[in-house]
Amino acid sequence: MTIEEMRALLEASLPPKRYKHSVRVYETALQMADAYKADKEKVATAALLHDCGREIPTKELLAKARGFGIEVDNVEAAQPILLHAKLGVYYAVHKYGVHDAEVLDAIRYHSTGTTDMSETAKIVFLADMIEPKRDFPGVEELRKVSWQDLDRGMFLSYDNTIRYLLDDRALIHPDAIAGYNQLAARYKALKD
Repeated sequence: MTIEEMRALLEASLPPKRYKHSVRVYETALQMADAYKADKEKVATAALLHDCGREIPTKELLAKARGFGIEVDNVEAAQPILLHAKLGVYYAVHKYGVHDAEVLDAIRYHSTGTTDMSETAKIVFLADMIEPKRDFPGVEELRKVSWQDLDRGMFLSYDNTIRYLLDDRALIHPDAIAGYNQLAARYKALKD
């Protein structure tokens, strides 16, 4: 399936606001792919489809994931919105015909992050955070850092997100903690 065919199918599947967000993430990610000389085809596909699992209403995510046989951890069961990423992988494969593991991982980890992310996954994660309509405390600094260094952007993003989740007394997915810890250890070693 071509990117234009995916785009048309995505537009028909998502609510208009979510589709417009997906296009902004796609456009931001392509600019980042140019800046970082990343694989534009992989970045384009992953960025466009990163939220394709959002075609399922939030209240139905848990049942739909279980119905498809998708493994659900305790944090996802308690915060089913996180399952849109795993459902996104399912739909990327079964609806959009995507089989590239790097693209699927970028979709899978675009919300939580994880350790050892590919360049494609980092770009999609950060493009989702910094697309032009995003507006939250610290987004301008995150935009600046993300265009300078992907790992520093990831680290700042984890830091902002974890603080937000703690303030909200929300659960923090173990993948986010692991991703943060990996980068924190790297930067700590550089200081020592």
